[in-house]
Amino acid sequence: MIKSAVLIANGKVSKSNYVKKIIDSNDYFISIDAKSENLKELGVQPNLILGDLDSATIDDLDSKIEVIELSDQNKTDLEKTLDYCKENSIKKVVILGSSGLREDHSMANVLIASTYSDILQIELITSFYRIIFVRENTKINAQNVPVSIISLSPDNKIKTSGLKYDLNNEKLKSFSHGISNEVNGDSFTVKAESTIIVFIGIKQ
Repeated sequence: MIKSAVLIANGKVSKSNYVKKIIDSNDYFISIDAKSENLKELGVQPNLILGDLDSATIDDLDSKIEVIELSDQNKTDLEKTLDYCKENSIKKVVILGSSGLREDHSMANVLIASTYSDILQIELITSFYRIIFVRENTKINAQNVPVSIISLSPDNKIKTSGLKYDLNNEKLKSFSHGISNEVNGDSFTVKAESTIIVFIGIKQ
């Protein structure tokens, strides 16, 4: 049974060493209706192409690649792909190419991922950040990189340890209150009463 997957969308894909490690350490890839350019740039042949197939190149595919058309126009291809992962017990998901071309799509994809984060372990990777969703006490390995925390709930109490500016069961005063923090050592911990969005810098 497949427990984890790398999802490749048609936004800008990062060329960082971190992304290379993700590609090298995974063996199941889902193309979210992706353009062939992203797949070629990453050197990946998908196991599955999924979506409404309005931008995917499906001609002359390797016969081993499964193609599933999902035509529900009330959901985005990312939502449909996350539904597929949920229904097929794929618990851990890394998403590449979810940002970088359109700000509205980038923001929507982060918010969409946050709504699935109670069910799936999701990480989005942009050109500069890893984006994860945290509620329970979580240790995050990171060294000398910027960290930003955003809560969609103004009443959310957050506790951190290992950051330059730690929070001690505090509410963020604004959306900007938790940004531009830093990791003091080689890891930090964070927990919150309800889900928060954590941006962790990626070394290029």
